[in-house]
Amino acid sequence: MRFKLLFLIPAALSVTMTSAFASEKTSLFMYGQNDIHGGTVIAKETAHVDAYGGANVEAYGQAVIKAFDTTTVVANGHTTVYAAADVKVTALDNARVFASNNADVDAAGSTSVYPSGNAKVIAHGNVQIFATGNSVIKAYDDCSIMARDNVRIEASGNVTVLANGNVKITAKDNVNIKAYGTTEIKAQDNVTIDAYDTTKVNATKTVKVESHDNSKVSLN
Repeated sequence: MRFKLLFLIPAALSVTMTSAFASEKTSLFMYGQNDIHGGTVIAKETAHVDAYGGANVEAYGQAVIKAFDTTTVVANGHTTVYAAADVKVTALDNARVFASNNADVDAAGSTSVYPSGNAKVIAHGNVQIFATGNSVIKAYDDCSIMARDNVRIEASGNVTVLANGNVKITAKDNVNIKAYGTTEIKAQDNVTIDAYDTTKVNATKTVKVESHDNSKVSLN
């Protein structure tokens, strides 16, 4: 019996220590400035978190997250996320995301996304996107997009696009586009286009195009 007790006591201590170690890997922040390197984080209310080293962050309320490296963020409520490097963000509700470098954003609901650099965005619902740089956008449903520089866009559903610069757009369904600068558009189905400046349009005959200035339209 004494031998059994001696065996069980270390085993119990081992379970206790393991549980404590596991709980230490998940941090909960409710307010103030906090830094995390790896591990799992839940940020609520007005917490500010700087996350590095592959951390996993779940944010709610008015939390503000600055994410770097290969961090993953799920943003809910009215949270704000600044995502750089190879960060992956899932944005829901009314979250705002500022994505740069090679950040990757999956946005739904009524979120607002500001991609720049080589950021990539997939958007569903009523997402608003303000895109610059070489960012790549895939938008569905009722999203609205304002794009300039060298942004690349694939749009379908009832998406609205305002483009200026060297933007490239591929559109189908009921997308509505107003384009300026040297924008290039490929369109089909019931897309509607207002083309200005030197915009180039290559579209099927089902597309409605209003051509202005020196824009060029090819219907096939």
